[in-house]
Amino acid sequence: MAHNCKTLIIHCMDFRLGKPMKEYLERNNLLGDCDIISVAGGVKSLLTPKNPSDRDFILGQIEISISLHKVQEIILSNHTDCGAYGGSSQFDSFGKECEFHIGEMKRAKELILGKYPDIKIKMALGKIESSGLVVIEKLG
Repeated sequence: MAHNCKTLIIHCMDFRLGKPMKEYLERNNLLGDCDIISVAGGVKSLLTPKNPSDRDFILGQIEISISLHKVQEIILSNHTDCGAYGGSSQFDSFGKECEFHIGEMKRAKELILGKYPDIKIKMALGKIESSGLVVIEKLG
């Protein structure tokens, strides 16, 4: 019996994203209809892996999701105050931090499209407010 799903999401493993990510998936009718890759830094392992094998592992997981579950789209999700990137203190402003993470996701998008040109790629940015509230915002 075929077991396909529509979407693959790549996001950071940060525990603060657990409930907000579940809510994001529910709002977008993806809960139960997506594969999930959860790794420290989200797309960081694709772009600046600590070990070269980290990139290969993520690309291998993407390949499995596409070939086994026939996913049609990938959602890339990074978030502010990400420890894998050094946290919010590495940026002059919240706006610059958001721009940086959007840029990272765009770079990851190009890398993935280089290998899978027919896949649709979307982005979402998790914004962690000083109160601890996390808002996951859909991007283009």
